[in-house]
Amino acid sequence: MPLNRNTLMRLRTIDACLCRRQRRWTLEDLRTACEAALYEYEGITSVSKRTIQRDIELMRSGKLGYNAPIIVMENRYYTYEDPDFSITQLPLSKQDISELSAAMEIIRHYGGFRDMAGQEDILARIQDKIQSSESHRQVVFIDTNNRLKGLDFLSVLYDHIIRKDAIEVIYQSFKARRPTCLFISPYLLKEYNNRWFLVGYNHKKHDIQTIALDRIFKVVRSSRTPYKENTFFEPEQYLDDMVGVTRDIDSSPQEITIRIDSDQAPYVLTKPIHHSQQLIRENNDGSIVIMLNVIPNHELERVILGYGRHIEVVSPPEIRRHIANHVKTSASFYKDADAKA
Repeated sequence: MPLNRNTLMRLRTIDACLCRRQRRWTLEDLRTACEAALYEYEGITSVSKRTIQRDIELMRSGKLGYNAPIIVMENRYYTYEDPDFSITQLPLSKQDISELSAAMEIIRHYGGFRDMAGQEDILARIQDKIQSSESHRQVVFIDTNNRLKGLDFLSVLYDHIIRKDAIEVIYQSFKARRPTCLFISPYLLKEYNNRWFLVGYNHKKHDIQTIALDRIFKVVRSSRTPYKENTFFEPEQYLDDMVGVTRDIDSSPQEITIRIDSDQAPYVLTKPIHHSQQLIRENNDGSIVIMLNVIPNHELERVILGYGRHIEVVSPPEIRRHIANHVKTSASFYKDADAKA
């Protein structure tokens, strides 16, 4: 049974009160305590007695697995019949264990963030609790590579983005002969294809730039460059219009029509190339025609080329020609199929 945050806070407050057995608690006392807790954390100023009565019945029931032994003494005072009882001491249910296990495996995927790494002891204690409750083996495996260069900068860059710091980045692209210093106002981090990228404003180029974290050598807060607020794009929309991470700030989505043969059609239908994908036509031979409304970029090219002979760009003509040139270049490598290196 899902709980909203306010209900959970009230249940924990009632539990904390009933565990303090040196005091006797009336319904009004419990209501006042819950009201104070909700006001402090949520700004809520009113809790009714009827709400507290429903909370107590919920704790007594088995809906949440509590079965709290709450009794009323002298027709007035609420207490736990078992002096050692607390809802915080309950063993994990099988469903709890299953859900926590899945969550743990996903959380550990994001170990590059300092906030996550700093909670490693907490994660270890939770893992110990899970494994002591029930034999557990890992069943969720996420495609990741913790040996990638640049992961150490994830947390640093995240902090600079939150604080709105301008930064100096020592960076060397694969095409550059030597590292250079970039002055960046960082706006967002994006993961694509197991690599992390920073998107921000380049103060020297006066333009938005995307840089790969695995090509960064050093990041420091800039004392010479004031932070420039992001007035260029909405982050969600900026990322929404493309496959991957690279685009010009002024570029707009285009309608791209693609034919997929019968071998790959089921895969493209169940895993769309882009969220804008629409099915235009299903042909008698099992092939399909789809349309994407997306910004053409390098990552989209790689996805299309990755389907090899199973895909054909139908329109627009300039993108069709561009992909065709790549295919012709690749085909030229195999003119003599029996040639040896």
